[in-house]
Amino acid sequence: MVTGAGSGIGRAAARLFVGLGARVVLVGRGAETLRETAEDLPASEVLVAPCDVANEERVHVRGRGPRPVRAAGRGARCPAMSPARPSSSTAA
Repeated sequence: MVTGAGSGIGRAAARLFVGLGARVVLVGRGAETLRETAEDLPASEVLVAPCDVANEERVHVRGRGPRPVRAAGRGARCPAMSPARPSSSTAA
């Protein structure tokens, strides 16, 4: 199961795993973007499952096997990732 499979890292991870011979479940909020990802992959290796993984009550992983790839995320500001600002002592 690859969350965030509709774009970015999730889409790339899904392609990589299918290329390595895995069967994947494409999970994400956008059904249309998940279908776009699935169109590039062999139909027998992919299952599309639109779901908002932020809602833990709706997400249940059963059975054994590989763990999900969690590539879904929310936009958040992180001070450590903000561009550096010159301090007043170094500003000209």
